[in-house]
Amino acid sequence: MAKTINKRLNLLKKRYKQVTLIFWSLLSALLITTQTFADDGTTNRDFIFFVERVEKLQNTNITDALALLDSYQTNINALTVRNQVKYYQVLAEIYIEASQYKSAHSAASQGLKIAQHLTSPTILISQLSYLRGFSLESLGDASGAVENYLNGLEVAESLDAKKFIADGFINLGAIYYLTEQYEKSLTMLNNALVIANTLDNDELKGSVNSELGILYSYMYKPKKSIKFYQASYEHYKKAGMELYALNSLQNIAVNYMDQSRYEKAIQLFEEVIASANKFSNNEVIGGAYTRLSMSHAKKKEPDLDVAYQYITLAEQYLKGVQQHNALLFFNVNKAYVLEAMERYDEALDSLAIAEKILGQNSQTKNTISNYHLMYLQSEIYYKTQRYQQAYDKQSQFLTRLFKDQENTNMEKIEELRLSFESKQADLKNKILEQEKSVQIMQLNDVTYYEENLHSLIIFVGMVILILAWFLLKMLQSQKHFVRISQVDDLTGVANRRHLIELGEQMFARADKQQECFSILMLDVDNFKSINDSFGHNIGDKILKDIADLANHIMRESDCFGRFGGEEFISLLPNTSPQNAYDLAERLRLSIENKVWPYKKLSGVTVSIGISSYQKGSTTSFAQLIKDADINMYQAKNLGRNKVCF
Repeated sequence: MAKTINKRLNLLKKRYKQVTLIFWSLLSALLITTQTFADDGTTNRDFIFFVERVEKLQNTNITDALALLDSYQTNINALTVRNQVKYYQVLAEIYIEASQYKSAHSAASQGLKIAQHLTSPTILISQLSYLRGFSLESLGDASGAVENYLNGLEVAESLDAKKFIADGFINLGAIYYLTEQYEKSLTMLNNALVIANTLDNDELKGSVNSELGILYSYMYKPKKSIKFYQASYEHYKKAGMELYALNSLQNIAVNYMDQSRYEKAIQLFEEVIASANKFSNNEVIGGAYTRLSMSHAKKKEPDLDVAYQYITLAEQYLKGVQQHNALLFFNVNKAYVLEAMERYDEALDSLAIAEKILGQNSQTKNTISNYHLMYLQSEIYYKTQRYQQAYDKQSQFLTRLFKDQENTNMEKIEELRLSFESKQADLKNKILEQEKSVQIMQLNDVTYYEENLHSLIIFVGMVILILAWFLLKMLQSQKHFVRISQVDDLTGVANRRHLIELGEQMFARADKQQECFSILMLDVDNFKSINDSFGHNIGDKILKDIADLANHIMRESDCFGRFGGEEFISLLPNTSPQNAYDLAERLRLSIENKVWPYKKLSGVTVSIGISSYQKGSTTSFAQLIKDADINMYQAKNLGRNKVCF
């Protein structure tokens, strides 16, 4: 009996020890787990405050913001998945503001990789896609950028995040104007503008206005462009985004350059450089110095020594910069300064670097840079008496020009722009109609039939007035479209597009009916010197007077127009080479003998080249223009103020 009791007692003691051990083990595990959760909670709460500190620094000192982010690297693994994604989103954003696009691409890619472990979509995925897209755009990969922008936009739309939907439209609008898809760009940016106005978000307004300004500058509308730049600057200032405001200020200065207001541009570029130093953004500073150099080289009294000093400073700041457009722009402009200083071999070396950059990025057209590059190469070859190379480059320029002319439907873009601008007015009219309809319904009491009849009369009257207004606007728009598509704004004669359209028609008729057809290519001699000596206003007046003289000499069947800059073309149907020569001589003498009402301007002369349609040997209107251009240059080589055919 005692043995049985002892045995049972020992068994109970053993079980007691086991239960006690299990209890203390469970208690220890619970304490450890509680401490872990507490540590995790503290770490993630601290991260929220950490991000706020970084974002404050982001607007004032990017270098310190990056240093603070780097110091947090050791804590990343302790964060939740969502906070890890947030860390890389902030890191990529600041790398982009510091113009470190390769690092931005790596950070955004890492963030998107971690985001695959999230249980549900988050707007951070959209932001990271946009950031990776922008880094690819800056590095010259347009197709990769579009793919990422579309992915980001898809996520934003699925979450109905209006602000980020607008960001997607802005990003796509920018890449479309870079690839010269202006209609798509205008559509995207106007969609973004509608959202920005609805949300009343200054950061968003600043961004969309900035991109619209750049779009209109690509479309050669400086007056429209500068309004958007100024609005962008004001919105960024209100949002406290100083670096972005500086970019808008630099865009305003570039606009002044485009309008030949170089002294005003110089003042703004100096302001940008003074303010940009605190951000340590070499891309912004280098770009400002590049444009400052160009302004000094192009102003009324050029200062080439100062221009060269600034282009040298720009080169120092742009060392290591990854943005391909910044490097392309710098090398073309450096070549311009060197060419003006008659350092032709060095200028050609810079242009060779620019050509290499263009070759590496075939996805964006860079039409303006291509034009400048070919023009400078042609000028240098001509001045160094390499006439065959100058001719080849001229031919390449004309071929590219005609191709771009055919592929760009500016009338359609203008129509689209006017359509968007009239939308807000239409919406206001519709709101007024709705308000009046509600008021009419509230009065529907005693005199039901009379009130409804009266309302119907008012409604029909309003509809008639609105239709009449739309009809009037359509007629005005049609007249406007016809004018802008056919008439040169400065001189009032036919513009390049209209000349090419008429020329193609006249050539086709001459070829079909075997008729004579000649063209004159006229260039004002030493026009750059006239502009430099007397100013662009006098230069513009001289171009207008030449157009007026030519119009009085031409026959009704002829067409005289401005081909570009100081070049004019006259289309002469049913005109033999000899008759074309006689007409050209009359025009040349009229201009030479004209008394110009400007002090110290002794006279103005022109060089004229003639080409004529010849059965079997003339294959296109473009060939006629090339032949006339060659003959015009021959007239210049023979001493100017001559006619050659």
